Amino acid sequence: MKQARKKKKASNGKYVTYGLMALAVLLLMGSTIGSTRAALTYYSENYTAEITVSQIGVSLVENGEVVSSRDYDNNEWKVNTNQGDESTSGVLLKNMLGEGEKLALNKAYEETLTVRNSGSIDEYVRVRIYRYWMKDGKKVTTLSPDLIDLHFVNGGQWVRNPADGPDGGGECVELYYKGILPSGAESAAFVDFVRIDGEVASEARVETKGDTITTIYKYDGVEFHVDVEVDAVQTHNAQDAIRSAWGVDASALGIL
Repeated sequence: MKQARKKKKASNGKYVTYGLMALAVLLLMGSTIGSTRAALTYYSENYTAEITVSQIGVSLVENGEVVSSRDYDNNEWKVNTNQGDESTSGVLLKNMLGEGEKLALNKAYEETLTVRNSGSIDEYVRVRIYRYWMKDGKKVTTLSPDLIDLHFVNGGQWVRNPADGPDGGGECVELYYKGILPSGAESAAFVDFVRIDGEVASEARVETKGDTITTIYKYDGVEFHVDVEVDAVQTHNAQDAIRSAWGVDASALGIL
């Protein structure tokens, strides 16, 4: 099983968590590759004086294990990942397939994702999930991200941004945890499995050259990416802080 590592450099101090899997439709095989990061990146610059920054932190948890965390301690950010303290990115989906296991289309693979408040103050939490396809290092915009089926759960606890649309489809899904996530607490799951829709195998065209008939699969050789971005703001003056950090009306969303 071919494996690789990939890191995505964050811009503007934003860290991203992501998993990446290569998909070869003809062979129906795959391997988990890539990197993940979890980070606390947003707090309102307008309210810095009112925030106890030294006590804030957040962690991304996958199937009960911390993938990565970012906590402010002793006047600096401490990043820990499932690759070790020296790495700025952990690995998501690394245990999705067993040793020698082939990727099966339409199979639901456990992928329970939660957020843990690893700081010592309460906070509000937001998660952004991106799904997209890549080939030869470039994003493939003609392939549907909806075929990367992340099963979102606990809709009563995680509020979807109305801008995502009524069906929640598309590349980016933005979720807000409803209410305060207390220090040391872990949220309800926002995803519980990942599945590659079998429709990928039907996306094909047939070419005939003389006596040779070739079936070319649209998704052959592409990679599917799942990026997860986690951030949080303090509870003090939350309405204004959330508006400043996330650009949304917390009361209108019903998360306060």
